[in-house]
Amino acid sequence: MSEGAKPVVDVAVPADSERSRKWPQGLRPDLAEVAAHTVSARRFISRIGLALPVLFILSTVAVSSALGQPLRGRVDLGELGLWALGTALLLTPFLAALTVMLNARHGGLVWTTALVYSGLSGMLGLGVGITVLRSEAATASLDLISALVVEVIVLAPVCAAVAFLVSIVRDSTRR
Repeated sequence: MSEGAKPVVDVAVPADSERSRKWPQGLRPDLAEVAAHTVSARRFISRIGLALPVLFILSTVAVSSALGQPLRGRVDLGELGLWALGTALLLTPFLAALTVMLNARHGGLVWTTALVYSGLSGMLGLGVGITVLRSEAATASLDLISALVVEVIVLAPVCAAVAFLVSIVRDSTRR
C-alpha cells in the first residue's frame, strides 16, 4: 500500500470491536440462570395445573345445568339425554386437555400447551356461558355451539402451532 492511501473498509459488516460493544457477554440472558429464577413459579403451575381443566369442567356443567335445568319438575328421559349429550359436547375441549395433561410429561411443552389451551378455551366458554345466562334462551344453543367451534377448530390448532414454533426455537438454541 502506498503512503497516503486509505485502507478499504466494508461498512456493512461491523468490526469485532463494534460487535462486542453492541452485544457484551454480560447482557445476553443465560438460560440456565433464567430457569433457576423461575423454578418456584413453574413448580406452582405444575402442581395446580391439572386443577384448571377440572375447574372449567365443573363450571361448564354448572352453566349447562342452569340453562337446561334437567332435573327440575317432571323428568323427561329424552330431554335429560339431550342435555347430557349437549353438556358432553361442551366438555370436549377440557376433557381433551385433561387427557393430554395426564398422558404427557409433567411440566413439558405438550403439558403446558394443553394447560394454556384449557385456560383460553375455558375463559372463552365461561364468558359465553355467562352471556347466554343473561340473554334470551332462544339463542343459547347457537352461542354455545359457536363457542365450541371456536375452541376446537380455531384455538386448538393455534395453540399447537405456537407449541411447534416454541419447539423449533428451543431446538435451534440448543444447537
